[in-house]
Amino acid sequence: MGIVVAPSFTGDVFRHIEFIRLGQRKILAILVSSKGALQNRLIETEEDYASEELVRMGNYLNDKMQGVTITQVRELILKEMASEKVQYDQLLARALKISEQAVRVEGDEIFIEGQARILDQPEFSDAGRMKEIYQAFEQKGLLVQLLSRCMAADGVQIYIGSETSLSQSAGVSLITSRFVTSSNTVGMLGVIGPTRMGYSSVIPIVDYTARMISKLLSEV
Repeated sequence: MGIVVAPSFTGDVFRHIEFIRLGQRKILAILVSSKGALQNRLIETEEDYASEELVRMGNYLNDKMQGVTITQVRELILKEMASEKVQYDQLLARALKISEQAVRVEGDEIFIEGQARILDQPEFSDAGRMKEIYQAFEQKGLLVQLLSRCMAADGVQIYIGSETSLSQSAGVSLITSRFVTSSNTVGMLGVIGPTRMGYSSVIPIVDYTARMISKLLSEV
């Protein structure tokens, strides 16, 4: 199976937000981090906004949110929404309501493909063992904890059997390598397979793929 962890955006420092009117009650929010990473989000609003209003909203937020992380921006927005000042400033209330939707803090995006291929391996022909492994993959918290260890280290990381902590039966191994974007944001890719998999061929593939992705993303 292949596994990829998308680069995190919420830990970057906020630099700029812009709202663009796309049509009636539709707004494109463009969020830019200090490292140059972009996040676009389409927002459907309950009321229509003029382009001039959106510019003023963006200017206010850009002045208010400098020097904090994307995660902290959301915390500040929620705090501002609860303040008395918002109750007397309709434009500010609108700006905060829209930006609250634009700056949603989400967990790490983990993509797993090829689960069905494990069924072809003789080690996993037992239904009980297969169920245990699938349940481990569904526990995103457990996966994130393990993958965070991988993303914190340079080079190829290898976890064999019980070292993965994915399954008590210790029947799987994980080979990973992190990649870096042009804004120095870290992501990770890897391969999960049986403990007997061909490490001599899988390790170079994982290493090469991570290096190529880093190269391509550094040119973006």
